[in-house]
Amino acid sequence: MRKKITILIILICTLVVGIGVSLAYFALNNQNDGNETNLNVTTERLGSILWTGTKVFTSYDLLPGQMGIQEFTVEKNSDNGIGIYEIDLAGVLPEEFGTDIEISLYKTTNPISNNVTVNIADPTLENETIYQEDSLSITGSPELVYQGTLTNNSQIILEQADFDVTTLEKTTYYLVYHYKNNGNQDNQQGLTFSGTISVKIINEKIPLATEYITSLASTSNELVYDETTDNNLRYIGADPNNYVSFNNELWRIIGVMNNIDDGTGTKETRLKIIRSEPIGYYSWDCNSDGTFDNDWTTSTLMNLLNNGAYYNRSTGSYYNNSITAISVDFSSTGLTEEAKSLIDNAVWYLGGLSTSNSISSEFYTSERGTNVYTGRATQWTGQIGLMYPSDYGYATGGGSTIDRGTCLAYNLSSWNNYSDCFNNDWLYDSSSQWTLTTTYNLSNAVFDPNPSGSIEYDYVNNVGHSIFPALYLSSDIKITSGTGSSSDPFELSL
Repeated sequence: MRKKITILIILICTLVVGIGVSLAYFALNNQNDGNETNLNVTTERLGSILWTGTKVFTSYDLLPGQMGIQEFTVEKNSDNGIGIYEIDLAGVLPEEFGTDIEISLYKTTNPISNNVTVNIADPTLENETIYQEDSLSITGSPELVYQGTLTNNSQIILEQADFDVTTLEKTTYYLVYHYKNNGNQDNQQGLTFSGTISVKIINEKIPLATEYITSLASTSNELVYDETTDNNLRYIGADPNNYVSFNNELWRIIGVMNNIDDGTGTKETRLKIIRSEPIGYYSWDCNSDGTFDNDWTTSTLMNLLNNGAYYNRSTGSYYNNSITAISVDFSSTGLTEEAKSLIDNAVWYLGGLSTSNSISSEFYTSERGTNVYTGRATQWTGQIGLMYPSDYGYATGGGSTIDRGTCLAYNLSSWNNYSDCFNNDWLYDSSSQWTLTTTYNLSNAVFDPNPSGSIEYDYVNNVGHSIFPALYLSSDIKITSGTGSSSDPFELSL
């Protein structure tokens, strides 16, 4: 009488799967028909895709003619990414098995309507020589993607599938092992075979964060081009989905900014982000002797953000409109080393205006101009800055009475008269907030959006202004997941 075979299948994603087989005798104990429960199910994250299956699978006492079946799934693990995933099978088995181990792989994106199970035959001998054959029960029309034999030292590519996670549907695979009858298999008794299956990603590409945000513009009314000479893409409206997880906090994306100089003359497209909540209320500049001016390159606020306690995630002191320093503590809210790794230097333009009686496009041009108070620099290269008045202006979405185009045609100094403009501007805050842009006719004043919704200027030693740090992310930053909502912010990686 013919003996039975026991198969042990161990599947590990990117994964190592062992299939251990030994010959046993008689009763069929636990043939896998694809409907078993309580298996050791595991999930493996492979870059942009997620593999879910069983690392350990056992099918005891498989007889010639019978089948084992293993089910696993592939789905997206991030919100963007393209490439190819590959499912491989390597077999090591004695030559005595010849071509008796047949492998089939089916897949479907609708397992309810399309599935594969095994019809288990009566495990008795026919004419005392051949066990009865199992057969597959196929519902619907799952796709057969591979069929062949497992041979000694075979290396099989079961599947290579292009994917784009923006359109990737969860795919269920059915891997069928068939120990075929050949009528004369006594020489296979007492032998074992093994196999290894692996799932991996090849040629993966996750788009740059700038590319990903730009791709959203075609389907979102929250992103518009500002039509400046740089034609930046900006988030607009009262509360767009532009939240991003940065520094273990919520920040927000101002936009995809073009022609950003990294300080070496190289110009890149980069994301500009701003903290969603202020780090406190501080003077723009105030020194220990009580002097103050509007030179950003030497200001106490610049030093706090780029060299001091905030940048170093530590405690320190700050002259806040007083010759007596106050204590500041950024040991839990300053920049982490991980956050710093996502930032690069950028050239920040320091051009000024004499009045806030200007529209957003005029601010944008002047910010990049050379009108500054005598002796002031027109540019500064560094990491942490503040928003510009033009950022504030271009962020409006307009309202039902006054549309965005009309808002942009109004001087920012008059916005207090047009609630549709500032109430539908996500950069509006109920407190005054400092910007980077100075007055060129005054040595000690800086422009600020104030609670009324308009932009005016104030003296740099004033302490009642919110500090919202802003920065340009490195050009090679990627967004790996998230929808941009406050509850599901974009996640960043290098």
